[in-house]
Amino acid sequence: MFIVSGCGINNDKSARSITEDISKTVNLNNMEKSDSKSLRRFFGLNSSEFEDFSIYIPKSTMDVEEMLVIKVKDKGQIQGIEDAIDSRVNKQIESFSGYGPKQVALLQDYEVKDKGNFVFYAVSKDLDKLTDSFKESIKN
Repeated sequence: MFIVSGCGINNDKSARSITEDISKTVNLNNMEKSDSKSLRRFFGLNSSEFEDFSIYIPKSTMDVEEMLVIKVKDKGQIQGIEDAIDSRVNKQIESFSGYGPKQVALLQDYEVKDKGNFVFYAVSKDLDKLTDSFKESIKN
């Protein structure tokens, strides 16, 4: 007997389709869609090493809201991505310490999840909504 569970993960989805799903349920107005240059600049990651990715960066230098979804080629890549995310957050906290208490509070509450072949990272006022939307999107 073969049973398909509804709580599984759809590893066939692309990172881009996941962020499109998220943008339908959560307002991303404080972020802007970006590209592989931002992935390298902000996280030190090379996009060609991954199957797919989607990155949203802060709209201004005084904003910290951002989101990243990476679909890995190999689950062995996950720890390196999570380390790069931690490094990014720590640099941002250091940058905003002393004059950006609201930004620091958002950064300290960031979310990183790895599910199946996906790594999800977000800093946002709507963090719970983003995270829930990510979890829903990878099920479909």
